[in-house]
Amino acid sequence: MSGSAPTTLKAFVAERGDDDVDRGLRTLEPDALGEGDVLVRVAYSSVNYKDALATIPKGRVAQISPLIPGIDLAGTVVESTADEIP
Repeated sequence: MSGSAPTTLKAFVAERGDDDVDRGLRTLEPDALGEGDVLVRVAYSSVNYKDALATIPKGRVAQISPLIPGIDLAGTVVESTADEIP
């Protein structure tokens, strides 16, 4: 693990409304993120097909709102609740 947790972060957020999805880049505080075991300082990421579907009104993929889509990434672990990272 290296570095420290950021005080703010930028994320692409999709938030479902009545008939539309409000989407765009937002600045968030770490408390806005869900609970997890690992905090990663992302160097590279991509948007896959399901991520794209989650951000359009007729996509019907996202089960939560607001959503920060994306699971494809590469970076450096900053914090972890695990004792060891293999």
